[in-house]
Amino acid sequence: YLLCMLNKSKLIFILFLPIIFNCTTINLERKVDPPTKSYVKVLHTVRILECLPEYQAMCPVGDFMSMGSGMIVNIIEGQTIVITAGHVCESEIDENRISKHQQELSVVDYKGNQHQAHVIKATQDNGMGSVDMCALWVPTLKEGGVDFSMFAPRPGQEVYYLGSPAGIYHPPVTPILTGLFSGDIDASNAMVGVPAVGGSSGSVILDMNNKMVGVLWAAHNFHHVTIMTNWYASSLFLYDIIQMYTGKTEINLPLLRR
Repeated sequence: YLLCMLNKSKLIFILFLPIIFNCTTINLERKVDPPTKSYVKVLHTVRILECLPEYQAMCPVGDFMSMGSGMIVNIIEGQTIVITAGHVCESEIDENRISKHQQELSVVDYKGNQHQAHVIKATQDNGMGSVDMCALWVPTLKEGGVDFSMFAPRPGQEVYYLGSPAGIYHPPVTPILTGLFSGDIDASNAMVGVPAVGGSSGSVILDMNNKMVGVLWAAHNFHHVTIMTNWYASSLFLYDIIQMYTGKTEINLPLLRR
């Protein structure tokens, strides 16, 4: 009788093993601690002031705003530097028609406060090493940033970003979107399987250790195939920024475009 009871106890224990291990798996689900305080929404205003005389009748005088995403990145000690996409910082202006204009940039932090931003350097993609990236100096923003990863991402590696797809941002809550790194395309770019639409441009792509591996800058009609700057070209862009200000205590900005 005792032997029979022991056999039944073993059977019951074996039957409950899957339940025990399933509960353990759920509790050990992988999560990240996203750097939401380092995220900013980037606002870019183009102010058309005056057109050439022959185009006055069709002169679109006024303010035109676009938006993107950005992230504070630790690259210059003691300074707040926001990294975003190059096209988020600069808009092409038809100077054959428009004679006077201004471009202004600001960022919105996780508290909903707006800060004036200044372009340190902006470049455009050419597929040969130049990347669609921009570095902004935001002197009134006092928050910590993320570091650049020492390792390039591998195909199949999980990555994610904080951004404002379609302009969505409700401080202090930031949309968080995940996906898988697909691989490098050329000397400037890589493909990543994360959902993105307009407004996502400039989002810093992070690995699961919250390290920057690139910048999202283009989305396809199929929103889950996205183009980012690759790790190698991104590192060179950041290195150029560091070299510009190594050993300097002040940031002397180029004249703002008028």
